[in-house]
Amino acid sequence: MKIGPLSGRFVKIAGWLSRKRLLQIATITVGVIFLSSMGIYYFEQARGEANIRSIWDGIWWAVVTMGTVGYGDKYPITLGGKIVGLLLIFSGVGLMSLLTATIASMFVEKKIREEKGLESVRERDHIIICGWNQYTEDVLLGLTTYGSMGDTSIVLINELSVDEIDSLRLKYSKYNLRFLRGNYVHEDVLLRANITRARFALIMADTSGSHAKDRIDERTTLAALTIKSIAPVVRIVAELLDSENRPHLQRASVDEIIVRGEHVGSFLASAINSPGLPKILSGILSLGDTNKLWRIEIPRHFVGRTFKELSAYYRGKHAILLGLLREKRAMKLEDLLSDDTSVIDTFIKERIRESKKDLSYKKDEMRVMINPEDEYIVGGEDFAVALSRTIPHKM
Repeated sequence: MKIGPLSGRFVKIAGWLSRKRLLQIATITVGVIFLSSMGIYYFEQARGEANIRSIWDGIWWAVVTMGTVGYGDKYPITLGGKIVGLLLIFSGVGLMSLLTATIASMFVEKKIREEKGLESVRERDHIIICGWNQYTEDVLLGLTTYGSMGDTSIVLINELSVDEIDSLRLKYSKYNLRFLRGNYVHEDVLLRANITRARFALIMADTSGSHAKDRIDERTTLAALTIKSIAPVVRIVAELLDSENRPHLQRASVDEIIVRGEHVGSFLASAINSPGLPKILSGILSLGDTNKLWRIEIPRHFVGRTFKELSAYYRGKHAILLGLLREKRAMKLEDLLSDDTSVIDTFIKERIRESKKDLSYKKDEMRVMINPEDEYIVGGEDFAVALSRTIPHKM
């Protein structure tokens, strides 16, 4: 058992309780109960007709008296015992009121902090959306109403006003949305979002708050670097306003980079070269009950078989197989070491840490194959890219 982390956690909890005065009030309450039970036992024990004949009887009487329950099964009959009872009644009622009021205020304060986005979240395998702009709500719709995220939690970090957050909270009340207020560039804000346990981090070109609009991409890059430094395994998707800043995000090992307006030129050209084609592409990319592109896990029994066979399988499910994504997972330190904390594993980790070499993370490689040859052999690391109204495996 590791004493260090446990003691640190205890100190943290104790400090929190101390700040809320709960520990002090609880200590005083327990002390009054104990002293009262000792006092009543001292005065009552010598009387043969007394009904408080042990310390436990005294404690029971003190608790019932302080709680103003009044069962009547235990009561003092001596003058000394009655004086102790009077003192307990006057002090105990006040202490119990103070104790319950303190506990109630703690819950109220916690609720207020949650509504203001100041609490920490404990979700795991969640999605974090950093920043807010006019397209972020479309992202929410794509993930919730028209997406396949199910019960996955989504944590929003931005600097919207309380009224705007309340409006979103009401609109998406049936989904598991959490809100955190703060500047997501800062490490402490990301840690409050439990970034180390997240599955994805989406960094939007943020227009919330009072930050300089001409430094939006700079903040995006800084946020990506911060996330990679504290949570290197989290997949990052980032939105850029200027394509010239793409190299900065690539150096930060961002997994997906979306440049706003990047394909406008090709769309306009295709409208002349192939009239009607932009409408098809727009329909595919739009939210709603339309055919969409899906990345699908391929059934295991198709591994080793041809692309043609796989295409026929999905066609039978009213889907069109467009291509394959091959995701080659990078070898990581965790893959080389066992799950337990053996002496050898601990020794290796310590040596790697002392060498100051970053061997804990290496970016996964992804290869896109659109319309491959019919005889292409499907591999175990391939994913299907299909066009359909719903995810084929759910049909």
